[in-house]
Amino acid sequence: MTSRQGNSSKRSCLFLLLLVFVVLPILVLSLGLLLWFGRESSGNSRLKARIATLSKQGYPVDDATAEAFYKDRTDPTNTDAWMEVLATVNGDEFGTSTNGVPILGLTDEPPHGPNTDWPDEQIARDFLGKWKSLGLSTLRLSMDAQPVRFPIVFDSFNSIDMKRLQGMRNIGRLLNLQGYVASRDGNSAGVRDAVGGLLGLSRVVAGEPMLVSHLVSIAIDGTAIGVLKDAIQFDVLNEEDLQFLLPRVLALSTIGKDWETAFAGERALALPLFGDRKKAKAAGTILVISNSRDAILYIDFIDELLEEPSDDLSAFEVRLKAVQNSLMQKVSANWLARIDSMMTSQTTPVVTSCGSAFIRRALQHRLAALAIGLRLYEKRHGGLPSELMELTHLPFNLEQVSPSKNQSFGYRRADTTAKLWGGNFNDAFAIPPEPPFLDQDSLGNDPNGIGFWTWELSRK
Repeated sequence: MTSRQGNSSKRSCLFLLLLVFVVLPILVLSLGLLLWFGRESSGNSRLKARIATLSKQGYPVDDATAEAFYKDRTDPTNTDAWMEVLATVNGDEFGTSTNGVPILGLTDEPPHGPNTDWPDEQIARDFLGKWKSLGLSTLRLSMDAQPVRFPIVFDSFNSIDMKRLQGMRNIGRLLNLQGYVASRDGNSAGVRDAVGGLLGLSRVVAGEPMLVSHLVSIAIDGTAIGVLKDAIQFDVLNEEDLQFLLPRVLALSTIGKDWETAFAGERALALPLFGDRKKAKAAGTILVISNSRDAILYIDFIDELLEEPSDDLSAFEVRLKAVQNSLMQKVSANWLARIDSMMTSQTTPVVTSCGSAFIRRALQHRLAALAIGLRLYEKRHGGLPSELMELTHLPFNLEQVSPSKNQSFGYRRADTTAKLWGGNFNDAFAIPPEPPFLDQDSLGNDPNGIGFWTWELSRK
C-alpha cells in the first residue's frame, strides 16, 4: 500500500508539475496569442478603413500614391534644364572652385554695408565671373518658378535625395552671393533678380512631399529675406523693384499649402514601414511586430496636424505643442501603449521644431513686407512714417502682416534711422516694447540673433 501510495503521489506531483510548467504556460500563451490576433484583426479592419478614407480625401498612403501626389503638384517643363544645373553644381570643378569663396566656401561671412572693408571681395567677384553663365541660367529658371518635378524613385524615406537637396542649397548660396555683390554695388535690378530667384528656387523644392525638402526650401527662403534685408536697410532698391518684390514676399506670409504637402507626404512615406520589416530596416527604423494600432495612432497624429487652422500663427504654435504633448502622453501611458506606438515613436518628427520653421518663415515675410512698405512710403512722401498706421494705399493691411491677432511688430522712427523689429529665433512672438540695441555684429543675417529680426532703415 505504501509503495502504491508513493507512486500515486509521485504521479500526482508529476502531473502538477506538467500542468504548472507546460500546460498552463501553453494555455496562457495560446490565450495571449488568441487575444492578440483578435485585437490585431480588429485593428487591421480599422486601419484599412482609415487608409480608404485618406485615399478618398486625396491623400497619398504609400509609395505609389505619393508619386502620383508629387506629379499632381509639380511641373516637368524645366526638369532637364534643372538636372543640368545640378550636375554642374554637384560636379568637382564647381565644388573645388568654391574654396575660400564667401558664402559658398569655408571663409568668413562678408561684412554688411556698401562702404565696408571686404578683404575677400575680389575672390567673390572672380568666382561670379567664372560662373556667370551658370548664374544667368539659374536666374532664368528660378525667377517666378513653380515646383519642379525631379526624377524621384519613391521608396519610403529612401526617396529623399540629399545630394540633390544639397545642390539646391549651393545654387541658393550662388544667388545669395550675387545678391550681396549687387547690393554692395547699389545695383537695384541685380538685388531684385537675386531675391526673386531665391524665392523661386525655394518654390522649386517645395513640391516634394517630404518634410526635409520643405525645411531646405525654408532655409533657401531665409537666404532670400537676408539679401532683401541688406538691400532695404541700405536703401538699394528703387520703387519699381520694390513693387516687383512686394507681392512675391506677401505670397509666403502665411503657412499655406506647404504644411499639408510636407506632412501628407511624410505620412505616405512612413506608412509602408509599419508592416514591412525590410522597408523599416532600410529606412533606419526597427519593426519588432506588425501593429495596426500603431499605424492608426500615426495616422491620427498626422490628421491632427493637418486639421489645425493656421490663420493665427501664435495660436497655431500653441496648438502644435498641445498635439505633440498629447502624443507623448499616449505613447507613455502604460506598457501596452508603448508596444502600440513603437513605430510611431521612431517615425514622428519633432513637430514643434518643424512648426516653428514654418511660422518663422511667415513672420519673416511679414516683416519684409512691412519694410518694403516703409521704403515705398519714403519714396512717395520724402520720408519714413512716424508710425506703421500711416502705411496706406498698399496691397496689404496691417492686420494681414501682423505677427498674430492683437499683436503688432515694433516700429520706432528716430532722427536718422527707423527700426522695425519682431521677436527672436527662440520665441518669435516675444516682441519687446522697445527697439533692441544693434551692434555691428548683430546687423547681419544670423537667424539665431536679434539681427535677423530687427531691420534698421537708414534715412536720407
